Amino acid sequence: MEDIKEQYEDLTRQLKHVVPFTAFPIRELVQELRTQNLTITLKTELTVVDVFNSGDISGILCTIEHEGDKTLACGLTHLIISGKMPLYKQIIDYQKKRIKRLKKLN
Repeated sequence: MEDIKEQYEDLTRQLKHVVPFTAFPIRELVQELRTQNLTITLKTELTVVDVFNSGDISGILCTIEHEGDKTLACGLTHLIISGKMPLYKQIIDYQKKRIKRLKKLN
Protein backbone atom coordinates (compact mmCIF):
# COMPACT_ATOMS: atom_id res chain seq x y z
CA MET A 1 0.00 0.00 0.00
CA GLU A 2 1.28 3.44 -0.94
CA ASP A 3 2.34 5.62 1.97
CA ILE A 4 -0.37 8.13 2.94
CA LYS A 5 2.13 11.00 2.89
CA GLU A 6 2.96 10.19 -0.73
CA GLN A 7 -0.74 10.06 -1.62
CA TYR A 8 -1.14 13.62 -0.36
CA GLU A 9 2.07 14.90 -1.95
CA ASP A 10 0.67 15.29 -5.47
CA LEU A 11 -2.28 17.41 -4.33
CA THR A 12 0.01 19.45 -2.09
CA ARG A 13 2.28 20.22 -5.06
CA GLN A 14 -0.70 21.25 -7.18
CA LEU A 15 -2.08 23.47 -4.41
CA LYS A 16 1.27 25.23 -4.02
CA HIS A 17 0.91 26.36 -7.65
CA VAL A 18 -2.46 28.06 -7.02
CA VAL A 19 -1.86 29.79 -3.66
CA PRO A 20 -3.07 32.20 -2.59
CA PHE A 21 -6.71 31.14 -2.89
CA THR A 22 -9.81 31.83 -0.84
CA ALA A 23 -11.87 29.47 1.28
CA PHE A 24 -14.51 29.54 3.98
CA PRO A 25 -14.27 27.85 7.40
CA ILE A 26 -16.42 24.93 8.47
CA ARG A 27 -18.38 25.24 11.72
CA GLU A 28 -15.74 23.50 13.87
CA LEU A 29 -13.01 25.85 12.64
CA VAL A 30 -15.20 28.89 13.37
CA GLN A 31 -15.71 27.64 16.93
CA GLU A 32 -11.97 27.04 17.43
CA LEU A 33 -10.95 30.42 16.02
CA ARG A 34 -13.49 32.18 18.22
CA THR A 35 -11.77 30.68 21.29
CA GLN A 36 -8.71 32.62 20.10
CA ASN A 37 -10.75 35.84 20.15
CA LEU A 38 -11.04 36.09 16.36
CA THR A 39 -14.24 37.54 14.96
CA ILE A 40 -15.20 34.94 12.39
CA THR A 41 -18.36 33.43 10.92
CA LEU A 42 -19.18 30.74 8.36
CA LYS A 43 -19.24 33.53 5.75
CA THR A 44 -15.77 34.85 6.62
CA GLU A 45 -13.50 34.62 3.61
CA LEU A 46 -10.06 33.28 4.49
CA THR A 47 -6.97 33.35 2.31
CA VAL A 48 -4.86 30.22 2.04
CA VAL A 49 -1.29 31.46 1.64
CA ASP A 50 0.59 28.16 1.82
CA VAL A 51 0.06 24.40 2.13
CA PHE A 52 2.06 21.60 3.75
CA ASN A 53 1.82 17.83 3.62
CA SER A 54 2.04 16.39 7.13
CA GLY A 55 1.20 12.86 6.02
CA ASP A 56 -1.27 10.79 7.98
CA ILE A 57 -0.86 12.78 11.20
CA SER A 58 -2.78 15.87 10.09
CA GLY A 59 -3.10 15.47 6.35
CA ILE A 60 -2.70 18.57 4.22
CA LEU A 61 -2.32 21.68 6.36
CA CYS A 62 -3.14 25.16 5.13
CA THR A 63 -1.66 28.40 6.38
CA ILE A 64 -4.54 30.89 6.45
CA GLU A 65 -4.91 34.62 6.92
CA HIS A 66 -7.91 36.88 7.42
CA GLU A 67 -7.78 40.66 7.04
CA GLY A 68 -4.31 41.06 8.47
CA ASP A 69 -4.97 38.85 11.50
CA LYS A 70 -2.22 36.55 12.62
CA THR A 71 -1.41 33.63 10.36
CA LEU A 72 -2.93 30.33 11.48
CA ALA A 73 -2.83 26.74 10.30
CA CYS A 74 -5.73 24.36 9.77
CA GLY A 75 -6.43 21.14 7.94
CA LEU A 76 -7.68 21.30 4.36
CA THR A 77 -10.67 19.31 5.61
CA HIS A 78 -11.70 22.34 7.70
CA LEU A 79 -12.16 24.59 4.68
CA ILE A 80 -14.91 24.99 2.12
CA ILE A 81 -13.52 25.70 -1.33
CA SER A 82 -15.33 27.47 -4.15
CA GLY A 83 -16.54 25.29 -7.01
CA LYS A 84 -14.75 27.72 -9.33
CA MET A 85 -11.35 26.82 -7.88
CA PRO A 86 -9.26 24.91 -10.46
CA LEU A 87 -8.53 22.00 -8.08
CA TYR A 88 -12.04 21.84 -6.62
CA LYS A 89 -12.72 18.20 -7.61
CA GLN A 90 -9.37 16.98 -6.31
CA ILE A 91 -9.86 18.84 -3.03
CA ILE A 92 -13.36 17.43 -2.52
CA ASP A 93 -12.08 13.90 -3.25
CA TYR A 94 -9.24 14.40 -0.75
CA GLN A 95 -11.62 15.78 1.91
CA LYS A 96 -14.04 12.87 1.55
CA LYS A 97 -11.26 10.27 1.76
CA ARG A 98 -9.55 12.05 4.64
CA ILE A 99 -12.74 12.35 6.70
CA LYS A 100 -13.54 8.68 6.04
CA ARG A 101 -10.00 7.70 7.10
CA LEU A 102 -10.22 9.76 10.30
CA LYS A 103 -13.51 8.12 11.23
CA LYS A 104 -11.94 4.72 10.64
CA LEU A 105 -8.91 5.58 12.79
CA ASN A 106 -11.07 6.91 15.63
